[in-house]
Amino acid sequence: MKKVLVTGGAGFIGSHLVERLVKDRYNVVVIDALSLGKADNLSTVKNKVKFYKRSICEDLSYIFEK
Repeated sequence: MKKVLVTGGAGFIGSHLVERLVKDRYNVVVIDALSLGKADNLSTVKNKVKFYKRSICEDLSYIFEK
């Protein structure tokens, strides 16, 4: 299974992209600070993605060490 990182994945466009990637059987990791996006936008795939409420300006190295 291919792994994909989506930044801004809880926004309007990002959440639709995430839904499509999940449908196409990708392993999806979402990073979003929820400053504009909403966690509810991912409600249909919340159990199928790994979600991190973080800014991309933060140190995210721990996400990639797994």
